Amino acid sequence: MSEPTLDYRQHLVLFVDDEQKTRKYFAKLFGKTFRIVLAEDGVAGLERFREYQDEIGVVVTDQRMPNETGSEFLEKVSLLKPGVVRILSTAYADIDAAVSSVNKGGIYRYVTKPWEVPELEVTLKRAMELYMVRLEREELVRQKMMSVDILAASDRITSLAALAIFRDSGIRYVGEALRAVVRLAEEPREKLLSDVIGGEGLSWRELYRRHLSFLGAVNSFLPEDLTSPAGLAFDDRCAVREALDPVVSGSPALQWGEARATPPDWPGPLADLRKVVFPFLEILSRAVEGEGGVRLEECLSGLELAFPGRPIRALLAPAMSASAEEPSKDALALIGACMRIAHHGGVIDFLPEPNQSDARVRIGFDVSRIERAPDDPFEELAADLVGNELFWSRFVE
Repeated sequence: MSEPTLDYRQHLVLFVDDEQKTRKYFAKLFGKTFRIVLAEDGVAGLERFREYQDEIGVVVTDQRMPNETGSEFLEKVSLLKPGVVRILSTAYADIDAAVSSVNKGGIYRYVTKPWEVPELEVTLKRAMELYMVRLEREELVRQKMMSVDILAASDRITSLAALAIFRDSGIRYVGEALRAVVRLAEEPREKLLSDVIGGEGLSWRELYRRHLSFLGAVNSFLPEDLTSPAGLAFDDRCAVREALDPVVSGSPALQWGEARATPPDWPGPLADLRKVVFPFLEILSRAVEGEGGVRLEECLSGLELAFPGRPIRALLAPAMSASAEEPSKDALALIGACMRIAHHGGVIDFLPEPNQSDARVRIGFDVSRIERAPDDPFEELAADLVGNELFWSRFVE
């Protein structure tokens, strides 16, 4: 099979050697395959490197040169551009120094004089290919960071919209509930938000209006009794399995797995606890029915749920992508169910799952969340927006 054709002239090779005939020989050997810049020592090499820094992908230097060694020169180059691929050309007498430079991790490879021309050509090609791969990787990271940046700003826009919609609702921990929903829809959200903002040219103001519309729909769909009971009684305890058995036995999509530990009791009374937790399980089971169901496992912190992630992400995608598509009633109900659990002191944590097609969440109740609940339930959301210059600079563009 023939190797793929690459354009090795996309980037420059800087060759540094104090002997003029060696420089001419290198340029004659490899000038057709590579674009080459020459320099006679480390000082001139550094000048050339600074001049062509954005274009240089590979640097080859002799070890023995006036004023400084090739290893010392390459160290300076690495400080200016860590991603450039560095090669040391050395005589047999200097092999120990060359090996030491390679072992320290700063130099890609050393080649000995006199050169084996075919071997050196292969080394130069592999070095340039490595540089191209590094460039591609850096671009992928840059795009990933841009996506993360977009998500961070979008999260704050969501917080701003939540303040406008839910400020006077009396619902606690709205921010945490919304973050839980975001985690449920996490995989498509990054792609869809990038598409919406980049592809549609969506402004931050328009994104805010869409979030406002979406959260307004959530608010209008919330059951009137979401904040009732007034509070679960943490001195009236209920066994987790006893509390959930009625909804599990009534749904073919829900099934108990093997208990991994004896969980702490949840707060009661039993009827009130069921009113808080049942809606989440019912909507979850309805969404994944036919695609594997939901497995419930008792654990040290309460309850773990394992279920297929795809149908849940598909259900929430229109809401999380800030698209103009109307979220379904089940999506709105699932968001409301998360808000209900958070309001009553529940915590929804997401656990790493080796099979990325699956999702795993843990639900527990913490009395301290009720005891420490701020007088203003939106204090946390408001604090998240204070002093965030990046967000505000984009939002007012």
